[in-house]
Amino acid sequence: MKDNQIILEVKNLKKYFPIKKGFFKRVVGHVKAVDGVSFSIRKGEILGLVGESGCGKSTSGRSIIRLIEPTSGSIKFNKDGTMIDLLKLKRKVLNELRRDIQIIFQDPFSSLDSRMSVRDIIAEPLDVQKIGTKKQRTEKVMELLEKVGLQGYQMNRYPHEFSGGQRQRIGIARALALNPQLIVCDEPVSALDVSVQAQVLNLLSDLQQEFDLTYLFIVHDLSVVEYISDRVMVMYLGKIVEIAETNDIYINPKHPYTEALLRSIPVADPRSSQMRLPLEGKVPDPSNPPQGCNFHPRCKYATEECILNEPQLIEADGFDNHYVSCHRQNELHLNGIQSRKSNSEIFV
Repeated sequence: MKDNQIILEVKNLKKYFPIKKGFFKRVVGHVKAVDGVSFSIRKGEILGLVGESGCGKSTSGRSIIRLIEPTSGSIKFNKDGTMIDLLKLKRKVLNELRRDIQIIFQDPFSSLDSRMSVRDIIAEPLDVQKIGTKKQRTEKVMELLEKVGLQGYQMNRYPHEFSGGQRQRIGIARALALNPQLIVCDEPVSALDVSVQAQVLNLLSDLQQEFDLTYLFIVHDLSVVEYISDRVMVMYLGKIVEIAETNDIYINPKHPYTEALLRSIPVADPRSSQMRLPLEGKVPDPSNPPQGCNFHPRCKYATEECILNEPQLIEADGFDNHYVSCHRQNELHLNGIQSRKSNSEIFV
């Protein structure tokens, strides 16, 4: 991978939320929502970020664009061939760079201001960046509405007049207003009906190709990730445990947690025997994570080394561009999606 192909490079990103107690609100600990995350995204790529609720996916996405201020780390964005560290930018310079980095939020109901018309919602980024005249902004809004499958005349309506899927299309149009290069998609379909999810996913895929966009696609549904992503990044308790090409990670998972997530995908076959093999244990407290591997309290493959020593994210032996954080990655032969389907089982 060449440096000029990388549009975003994240190194050792951390976001700790303080825990305060007592009358004087003294800090007695920290919730380690994001704990040393490192990855990169190539231009024009869709990188899926998947994990259980509460693992730090959304916090990672919002920290990258500094909607939440990270505790530490490095976030470098490729601006015209120059890698710029977003964490070192002053607010004024960062606001200018926001033209290139946008976000689509999860909830299409709360992410749109009910007091604003659709025209004002989509044109707001143009107003903030002082781009174009009022007439030009209105023309841009009409163009964007048509791009996302709505009609120009609908720009004078208000969010409550639209369905959930239509509201999310408005949110997508708003994200496209400044012609960004990178879009953080923070679970953009999880609040939608399944039939609408497919429509929005197809729209996002078409827009990505038409405008040569790069997505960091955050989602908890592995079937969604499989459909839209070029690579998949698996997150558990604030850490990245596996990164690989989509087909590779579905067929040859190298981390036990990835195997467990794949077991949660139902088989679309009513004749299959549905066997329930739940992942035992609970997610540890992020304010007091376990020693060694974070996943070892729930892992049936855990050894003493897993309990004592934290594994590093390294390239799996014999697999190019497949990175895994597991001490036993060379020993284990984990079940991928194909073997699960051949056994006609549904795991949850």
